[in-house]
Amino acid sequence: MESTNTNGFLSPYRVLDLTDHRGLLAGCMLGKLGADVIQVEPPTGSSARRVGPFAPDAPQGQNSLYWSAYASHKRGITCDVDQDEGRALLLRLVEKADFLIESADPSAMRDRGLDYATLRRVNPGIIHVSITPFGSNGPKSDYADSELIVWASAGPLHPNRDQKGVPTRISVPQAYLHGAADAAGGALVALFARHATGNGQHVEISAQQSASLATLSVTLAAAVGHDNYHFPADAPSRKKSLDLSGSGARTRRSKWPVRDGILELHLGLGPASGGSANKLFAWMREEGALPAEFADWDWITLPARLQSDEISDEQLDAARAAVGRFVARYTKAELLQMGLKRGILMAPAMTVEDLVNSEHLGKRGFFEVVREQGAERTLPGPFAAGCANGFVRARPAPALGEHNREVYSQLLNLGGPELERLAAAKVI
Repeated sequence: MESTNTNGFLSPYRVLDLTDHRGLLAGCMLGKLGADVIQVEPPTGSSARRVGPFAPDAPQGQNSLYWSAYASHKRGITCDVDQDEGRALLLRLVEKADFLIESADPSAMRDRGLDYATLRRVNPGIIHVSITPFGSNGPKSDYADSELIVWASAGPLHPNRDQKGVPTRISVPQAYLHGAADAAGGALVALFARHATGNGQHVEISAQQSASLATLSVTLAAAVGHDNYHFPADAPSRKKSLDLSGSGARTRRSKWPVRDGILELHLGLGPASGGSANKLFAWMREEGALPAEFADWDWITLPARLQSDEISDEQLDAARAAVGRFVARYTKAELLQMGLKRGILMAPAMTVEDLVNSEHLGKRGFFEVVREQGAERTLPGPFAAGCANGFVRARPAPALGEHNREVYSQLLNLGGPELERLAAAKVI
């Protein structure tokens, strides 16, 4: 389908984005690649407009920074698909689209008469992408969901327990960002298949499955040499267990206070990540900060010494205390540079201010500034570099119904009087 963009990998394609707060990122990613993404909201507005944080420089209802970020790179229209006339309008738009992305409850699109079977009859080439909590079938498909429920059911909370074994929740919503990113990828795989077959398909995303990949790679334990890996609380009682995930071993410590913030540093054990800990201890030795009792420690082979009780938990805690004293001397920037220089797996916990002021991101031209309803917004730019004309410049998130006249007249040839009638009937 011919779109209005002239640059970008996806400039020939058009996307109808019906997602709510659970799926906005997918369309945003395709929009960055040049697709003509049309955000379709109910006339009362998307639920994403009510998700914080909220900016102080815009009126209430128009100040969601969540909306500013993830509805960028899109045009915006309103359409009540729960009304027959609104459904008919959407199906006419489907005729002129390449993708339809939605994040409705699994039965909602079917109940509206907008399931894939219906969309395919209207446009055999349409690629229908559904973002769901647990998939469209199976025992959990109709479960109620929330960010915390999806995150917990996917597994990532399990290896992120505190020292008492209690799971800690994620700071800001992320589960559906994983799902939406997978949805964008799945849409492009389906597009590649359409080039070969001429047919669209239904791409189904489970946020639970997407988030399950964010488990500090413990699903790869056997592949990197930890055939008998267990989380400490789950290990067979007859064996002394070790956490070899790289996430802090028994004391599970990975967050370290430094001079100006927090450092993320995993003192990993075993073949996968023990080498990084060895490099850190070598640096400490050079600086005269490594106690003599740890001089012969090899973190790659340390698990066997721990399991045989040659090294106690108390000694391990003492080693970590030495690391804590050492890194506390430095700033985040100093530690980042030393990590890069020495190959130590550590990184600063970046604040938003750190990111905006990052020399690295600045030199890559990562951020773009747009004007959204008169307010300045700084947005992430292309997510890859070195692709001439592969990405397009950011466009601000749309106001409610901002492009109704433009889209409906351009694609459906609807005139002013008809649009006014539809608006009066609250169809758009």
